[in-house]
Amino acid sequence: MLSIGVDPTRCTRCRRCEAVCEMAHGGDGRGLQSRVRIRDSGWPLISICRHCESAPCADACVSGAIRTDPLEGTVQVDAARCVGCWSCVMECPFAAVTMADVAGRGPRASKCDGCREWGFPLCVRYCPTGALRAGAGAGETSGRVRREHAARLALLPGRGTWPALRG
Repeated sequence: MLSIGVDPTRCTRCRRCEAVCEMAHGGDGRGLQSRVRIRDSGWPLISICRHCESAPCADACVSGAIRTDPLEGTVQVDAARCVGCWSCVMECPFAAVTMADVAGRGPRASKCDGCREWGFPLCVRYCPTGALRAGAGAGETSGRVRREHAARLALLPGRGTWPALRG
């Protein structure tokens, strides 16, 4: 899994990332159940999972449905184990975890999985302006630069929400 970086200064609010994400995961392309969301609060706020090194959503999960994949280092949701308690939604500092209806089971946690089944995040591939990017450290090659970038992105550093640095 590649890290996904966000540059809101390049986002034009076209919402292509939302439509592509939903279609890739079986939706109808209207973005209603997309795992990436664009909100506008004067500037575009792109909500997507940063796969935190110490994920508050996983810590809050009472059923163990949200875990860090030991091989990839990504934070993943097992919808079959989710009990729909909303704890993860309330704990995610990036507003990246939402609840989506699972056939016959009601709302279950849903978040970016990096398009594991596609092998590359499709939101990144189809972003026309490069506001979303993927790669080892989302394009940063130096470990020092990546750490500085992570420090700027950490919303609540005291709670371990540093974006995972891989690559």
